[in-house]
Amino acid sequence: MTAIQSSEVRPGAVPPNASISRKLRDFYDAVQEEGIPDRFLDLLERLEQAEKNAKPVNAK
Repeated sequence: MTAIQSSEVRPGAVPPNASISRKLRDFYDAVQEEGIPDRFLDLLERLEQAEKNAKPVNAK
């Protein structure tokens, strides 16, 4: 358990980590909503094309 035991928190009081949890959740949601940059998508397309064009290596 944390430094503050659950029995030590007053009824109706906000848990000590609630603010941190809310801010982290808001930050995560904001990052999740960001789009993938075009430059990164172009790089992924080039990588995929390079893999298709590569000669297969004989695995033994």
